[in-house]
Amino acid sequence: MPTLKEFLASQAERLRSQESDAAQRRDEWLASLNRLFSQIRTWIEEADTASVLTLRSGYVQKREVGIGNYDVPALWIELGPREVRIEPVARNVAGPTSLTGVIHVPRAYGRVDMTNGLSKFMLFRVAKEPEDRWNIIEQDSYQMRPFERASFEETLQSLLE
Repeated sequence: MPTLKEFLASQAERLRSQESDAAQRRDEWLASLNRLFSQIRTWIEEADTASVLTLRSGYVQKREVGIGNYDVPALWIELGPREVRIEPVARNVAGPTSLTGVIHVPRAYGRVDMTNGLSKFMLFRVAKEPEDRWNIIEQDSYQMRPFERASFEETLQSLLE
């Protein structure tokens, strides 16, 4: 059995290694979220030629095993009294990855929710190499499709109606 000093030294090394891995995962996730929110803002700005939407951005705090405490970007879209919140849920999630109607649940690379408080759509990052790829799934019907401009606009419109 190791001495207490040897045990603590090995624990210190393990914790340093985990902190480095956590920082790398956190930075990769935050970069992906920044790209996603930038794309969403671009789509909104191109569609909202009448400037009827109000966009507010900010941060929400998250705590995840293997990543730690961190702040993630969030976006709130307002149309008069109606609001849609787009907020990351977590980097470490299980999520659907099949478009065939059969839902498989392997690990995804992150989840972001779009909700108006009554209805919710979940965005799952299903690929990160060579670039991010997201799918969107409606919470009640479990219909999944790629997250691209048309699916985003349809989802946003349904949440704002």
